[in-house]
Amino acid sequence: MDYATHLSRIATTLFEAMAKNLELNLKSTKSYVSEKTGLVRVYRYPCTEVGWGMEVHTDSSVLSILNQDDHVSGLQVLKDDQWLTVKPISNTLIVNLGDMMQ
Repeated sequence: MDYATHLSRIATTLFEAMAKNLELNLKSTKSYVSEKTGLVRVYRYPCTEVGWGMEVHTDSSVLSILNQDDHVSGLQVLKDDQWLTVKPISNTLIVNLGDMMQ
């Protein structure tokens, strides 16, 4: 299996488990993780000068799966009005719940 197929399976499994626990109608919500809606997107942002980065944003999707890279940090989370840097750990995945799931 290729990388995208594995990520697709992980995303679908996670979504179905959350939908079941939240008692959502799986039939009507399954399209949220459909390949037609861009289930797997691979982003590799170019290196930027120090101090440059993406604007503060939320993920509008149902969920995002981020592949950690121990050479590049930059992911931050907002907790108690303070930005905390997420330490990258190689060979791990981070699952973010997006706006649609919240």
